[in-house]
Amino acid sequence: MQSVRVSIVLGVFIILSVSPFAAHSQQGFLQSSNSVDLSETSASSYLNLMVGLRKYLNSFTSWQLPANSGPQDPISRLEYPWDQTFLAVRCSTAYTGLEINLEWSGTLSTLSNPKAQDSDWEDPQNASQKTTFSEAEAKPRCWMADLSFNIAIPGFSFMRGVAGYRVSQFKFTNTDGYQFGIYDSGVYEWYSLPLPGPSIEFSQYYKHLYAGGILDTSINLSKIFNGLTVPPLLVRIQADASYVTANSHDQHLLRYAFGIIRSRGYGWHLNLTTGLKTGRLRFDIEGDVRGIRTSGGIQSIMEDQDNPGLFYDISFDGAKAWSEQKYLGINGTIIF
Repeated sequence: MQSVRVSIVLGVFIILSVSPFAAHSQQGFLQSSNSVDLSETSASSYLNLMVGLRKYLNSFTSWQLPANSGPQDPISRLEYPWDQTFLAVRCSTAYTGLEINLEWSGTLSTLSNPKAQDSDWEDPQNASQKTTFSEAEAKPRCWMADLSFNIAIPGFSFMRGVAGYRVSQFKFTNTDGYQFGIYDSGVYEWYSLPLPGPSIEFSQYYKHLYAGGILDTSINLSKIFNGLTVPPLLVRIQADASYVTANSHDQHLLRYAFGIIRSRGYGWHLNLTTGLKTGRLRFDIEGDVRGIRTSGGIQSIMEDQDNPGLFYDISFDGAKAWSEQKYLGINGTIIF
């Protein structure tokens, strides 16, 4: 399933370049739309400033680790869903066919409806049985930054190649949670307990090197609406795949336990943006979907709860970190 998603991203780029949609974009109501032309109103005007809002839907980031000595895989998993609205700002410039974009986005508040979830599988004799589960307020603090370059592909005025570097940080604090369990000290028995205040600090950092393709075109609305004078509907589709390195940190605040996962893997990304341009203003709506899959090793540092002052520092492989992110956005752009 993971490799299928990467194949889909790469396939989109190939399909776009050979599809009838692209082949007929030079005539009729579909027209090619050079990216530089969207940015420039004259030879000396090439700078854009975009400000937008992005509402995330069904998005999450997670990690898990196996038992160091035992059959449980996983033995522990942390899951952090979020549904925040992000503020986004992007500066774009274009010159002689090369377009450069620098973008930042981040959470506007830490209020979030979905709860952070912490699960454990502690019984080595019944490795598939979840034994502990807790939920807590997550207080997400997230930001992303993206620097990209794209340029027209010779012979394909509607297609552009894109490459860039994308980095993101997700931070959460499990607060005012409640824990339930059915297994304690080798015995199956039901228990529950409150976890007042902060209990876990979690952060995750992803770094992407990516490449892919962009289709730029426009739809002539005047032809569709029988001569009605309206600007053309601008359409941009971007698909890219990335090599990802990740660094995840988990610190338990109610006991001395700290974990660091260093992992690497791949990511995929699809974006559809459509909008209208009037004079020096442009208004867009967009939909964006991206996924990340990484695996690697964990360094676990903890204090023995039965022997205070005795600490363990253990490293082993088999850890995983992954994320899926989806949003709908609205943007306004001023063209200088």
